[in-house]
Amino acid sequence: MKNLNVNGKAPENDEEFVEFRKTPMMLINEINRLMGDKIRSSGEEHPIGQKSGRLLLIELAKKDGRTQLDLVHATHLKAPTISVALQKLEKDGYVSRRPDEYDLRATRVFLTEKGRALDNKLRKRIHEEESEAMKNLTDSESETLMRLLNKIKNNLIAETESERF
Repeated sequence: MKNLNVNGKAPENDEEFVEFRKTPMMLINEINRLMGDKIRSSGEEHPIGQKSGRLLLIELAKKDGRTQLDLVHATHLKAPTISVALQKLEKDGYVSRRPDEYDLRATRVFLTEKGRALDNKLRKRIHEEESEAMKNLTDSESETLMRLLNKIKNNLIAETESERF
């Protein structure tokens, strides 16, 4: 069976035909979108409009007082993306930046009380939705899923790192 192109014409030969099937990455993307939709539909507004801001909050909640370079390595985001996101987070009162007390060339980023409160609120909401999404998986299945997803993530990180050099 031939696949129809957008214009309604069949491919000229079998080499042009690409069978459609859902891939694991497509499924991961769909799950991510559904999860985000569920969290947003709870009625709570997410004051940080971009995903990069949320990633920064997560990393700073794990270890406060990081440098921008630390955050680049931890989030795998580009330095300009981190810089823009931090400017917005600082402007909105979620983080503050201060010079390193030992190396004045370095700037450290800290969560404010407002940032920590937002992180706790979002973390609780995410945990609720994640529990609902994972409720029919056994502990063993959850562990296997985490192991496999980490392998995929590490492959993507390694590929990205090799492209930088």
